[in-house]
Amino acid sequence: MKFLFTTILFLTVVLSFGQEEEIVVDFEPIGGKYDEPTMVTLSAGEGATIYYTLDGSRPSSGAMRYTKPIEVKTVNVIRAVAYKNGKRSETITQSYFCDREYTLPIVSIATNPENLWDYSTGIYVKGCCADTIEPYQGANFWRDWEKYANIEMYETDGELCFNQGVGINLFGGFSRMLPQKSLAIFAREKYGEKRIKYPIFPERDVKKYKSFIIRNSGGDFRRTHFRDAFMTQLAAPTGVAIQAYRPAIVFLNGEYWGIQNLREKISEHYLKSNFGVDKDNVDILRHNGVVRHGTSRNYKKLLQFLRSRDMSNDETVAELRTFMDVEDYLRYNIAETYSDNRDAGGNIRYWRERNDSAKWRWVLYDLDLGLGNNAYTGYKRNTVKKFTSANAEAWPDPSWSTFIIRKLLENEQLQYQYINTFADHLNTVYSSERALALIDEMHGNLATEMPYHVDKWKTSVENWNFHVDVVRDFVRERPAYLRKYIMQKFELKGMIDVNIKYPGDEVAKVEFNSLKIKEDFEGVYFQDVPVTITVEPKHDYNFVGWSGRDEKSLSITVRADSDLILEPLFEPKERSSFKDSVIINEISVYQVEGDSSNDWFELYNRSNQRIDLTHWTFTKSSYKKGFSFPKNSELDPGEYMIVSRNKDNYAAYYNVDTVAVIGSFEFGLSKKNESIKLYDIEGLIVDSLSYEFDEWDTAATFNLVHPDSASDVIANWNLEEPNPGDISKAYKAFLKHEADKKYWTKLYYIGGGSFFFILVVGLLLRRSSKKRKLKALSAKEEE
Repeated sequence: MKFLFTTILFLTVVLSFGQEEEIVVDFEPIGGKYDEPTMVTLSAGEGATIYYTLDGSRPSSGAMRYTKPIEVKTVNVIRAVAYKNGKRSETITQSYFCDREYTLPIVSIATNPENLWDYSTGIYVKGCCADTIEPYQGANFWRDWEKYANIEMYETDGELCFNQGVGINLFGGFSRMLPQKSLAIFAREKYGEKRIKYPIFPERDVKKYKSFIIRNSGGDFRRTHFRDAFMTQLAAPTGVAIQAYRPAIVFLNGEYWGIQNLREKISEHYLKSNFGVDKDNVDILRHNGVVRHGTSRNYKKLLQFLRSRDMSNDETVAELRTFMDVEDYLRYNIAETYSDNRDAGGNIRYWRERNDSAKWRWVLYDLDLGLGNNAYTGYKRNTVKKFTSANAEAWPDPSWSTFIIRKLLENEQLQYQYINTFADHLNTVYSSERALALIDEMHGNLATEMPYHVDKWKTSVENWNFHVDVVRDFVRERPAYLRKYIMQKFELKGMIDVNIKYPGDEVAKVEFNSLKIKEDFEGVYFQDVPVTITVEPKHDYNFVGWSGRDEKSLSITVRADSDLILEPLFEPKERSSFKDSVIINEISVYQVEGDSSNDWFELYNRSNQRIDLTHWTFTKSSYKKGFSFPKNSELDPGEYMIVSRNKDNYAAYYNVDTVAVIGSFEFGLSKKNESIKLYDIEGLIVDSLSYEFDEWDTAATFNLVHPDSASDVIANWNLEEPNPGDISKAYKAFLKHEADKKYWTKLYYIGGGSFFFILVVGLLLRRSSKKRKLKALSAKEEE
């Protein structure tokens, strides 16, 4: 018994050690934006001693001891640690911003000051061994030193995005010499978290990041501060890979460090997030085949293929396309050419996944030396010639950097593709109108913060606006010069206008050269350069031909020497023989809490015959992606049928004994706007409906008021309480009204109008009787 008691006591002591109270420093309030000076209270439980710092350094027992609330009047980074019974807590960091309004996200970095400024170990200084002339080779800021830091990010509304330990390392080339430097941020398990779990870039559908860049705008520092980001955002619609962009205000150890650009970091993680590739099975190269990840073996094979094969042969080009994305390379080269990137030959990034079907692709990277930077009339520069020629210089455009495009242009069909793709982009994404609108947007985003930024870095708002206007001049003038240089390069006769008449989204898809046409289109192209237009009729339409042309094929190639109008012609397919027999009668797309039925709609057979709906199709997008009705889906005259997104969920909420239910279809129905269609087994339209709401935020369903009305006319529909398997409440009210009307009409006109005669006579007799009663009453009063 004594042994048992001793054992229990021993286990109790052991377990009590295992459950020792965790020491955590609590901040009240937590970091963030505040409208006025704030008192910050620290606590860590009874018996704990708290120490803190305000200079970014990690606190220890040698730091300031916390004894009373800390007053924050402007900007402060508070880092605190607690000790209790010889145990040390984790360091907690909170940043406070109480000095003014901020119109951009805030990034606050806290690290031991010696990590930044120490003569021997600081990454921001030259240190002991720097060369005496630029770029100061051997300086600390050229070393590959990763330092531990804490990073916080706050949205413009003050919401905390993340607060965690990370590694920081200087990033970039010659821009390391600048006083505002670029930083690469790395999440690593040794710093606490393996990922930064926040969608830093709203333009991306990425929820977590291994790393990202805080960039100083490179050679555009103290100028527009957004040249590189502007060009990548401008080029994004072409499909070329870019780094996402977001401007932010940066603080280093509580010191205002100005506006910097948050950018994605090109790495295997970037490729996984944006292209879904296996991050451990990719090759990433830069410059002239320098390996950043993986190997360069396959790229060397690509170069050898180009050197050794006759590229004028179309079969050779077809083989090349199996391991190089030719279209992607053309988009990339055109973007570099348009922007007049003075460092195009040095900042090249390209990649492929390591498998048999993978192709080499390119990433648009580091364009801060373009768009008129260092040459205010850079829009005049003939980069069409420069970037497609074998140049003698070592930099910035060595011969190896133009080798691929020179080989591609040995092929006549690729020449035409290059010319037309360039023209496509000048008419759309690089048009002066679109470029100017994007400049205005990016300029406006920075305008409120820029006075603080230029004050920090000893320049002026006037200087900033001047350089922004240089970019404006560039995008206004650039398209005309490039068209002239294209004509010179390929010895073209002149330019023509091409007009395309768009048939409408519901009629057909239209592609013209590299463009997907979504509206009437007009653009500038070149004489005798064949252009190609292709149409794909939507399911409900048949292609007829081309207005004013003899061709009947869906795709035609036209070589024109004068202005050209292209108009595809279509006619609607015939409607189903079941049109007006089976109709969509009720739609449910919003379910209140507790209603688990999911989306559903109701069909009604208003014919006098049973109709077999087997293999009919319901869709909200393409016919091929619709829901196919199962076998034995039959609908009797006057009966209803529910088609549910989730048949089981519907059955759990509604009584299914009164109406047949089929399902389940995989897609949902929009609460705002939708266009839905019902097709018979032959693929012909039976019924359709398009609706549009600001937001469907009511438990009501959309009901066809009268089952005999046109169901594809929105005015014939009404919002009501759900009423599956029955006529609408509005129709019931209508029927009651009609019945009452019929009853009273019958009552008033019985006997061919005799009732009306009796009614009139009765009223006259009543009036006469009333007069007699009044007369008798008067006589009695006289007596």
